[in-house]
Amino acid sequence: MADTDIMTIEQAAEYLQLNKQTVARMARRGDLPAVKVGGTWRISKSLLMARFEAKEDAERKEVQR
Repeated sequence: MADTDIMTIEQAAEYLQLNKQTVARMARRGDLPAVKVGGTWRISKSLLMARFEAKEDAERKEVQR
């Protein structure tokens, strides 16, 4: 995969080590920072990482309570 910020469902699935159908379902539900362009989902790698980091921070704060 080229070093680009935009990934396809297949590239995101490989990156996240998840099944393609799982990633597609997460995109449809809005669980991933994805947009549909010409009938194909595109996922921003930098926004994906920011979302994971925010979730990790929230979980860390919850554990500290």
